[in-house]
Amino acid sequence: MPAIRNQMRAQLLIIGLLIVVAGSYGFAQKSKPLSAQKVAADAAWPAFFKAFREAVTKRDREAMKKMMVKDFFFSGGGGDDNHDGDNRDEAFKFLDDPEVHGWQAFDKVLAKGAVPSQPNPNANGKKYLSRVAPPTAARIRDLSNAPPWIASFEYREGKWYCTSFSECCD
Repeated sequence: MPAIRNQMRAQLLIIGLLIVVAGSYGFAQKSKPLSAQKVAADAAWPAFFKAFREAVTKRDREAMKKMMVKDFFFSGGGGDDNHDGDNRDEAFKFLDDPEVHGWQAFDKVLAKGAVPSQPNPNANGKKYLSRVAPPTAARIRDLSNAPPWIASFEYREGKWYCTSFSECCD
């Protein structure tokens, strides 16, 4: 009798496991699995964003440079004026301009937070996981609902970077 009970328990256990596995398989098929890159990007975001906000608040150009791409896009028609292959110095000059109030605008935008956004191809045609600040920028339908300033971020090669800060919509 005990042998029959053990056999029945084993059969019930197997049936239970099959139900769990089948259910999990069906669930996995219905939900989109997260890529390892997205999981890593989401995990890295809070520390990056906190550090970047602090660097902007302190106007810490060296810290910011490490968190910005060299081909940083900014308003004001700026680019690589000194032809050193790096737009960041020119971006800082733009932010310093007393008529622009760029630092204050950057502070305001970042204080509102950032949200995931649809990746757009960059100049090299590559698409990266991206975020945008302020959150309303992710819902722009036309210029009537665009925020005055927008900051963009991309997750490139395992690290977040700020890729642009521009007055909308130049």
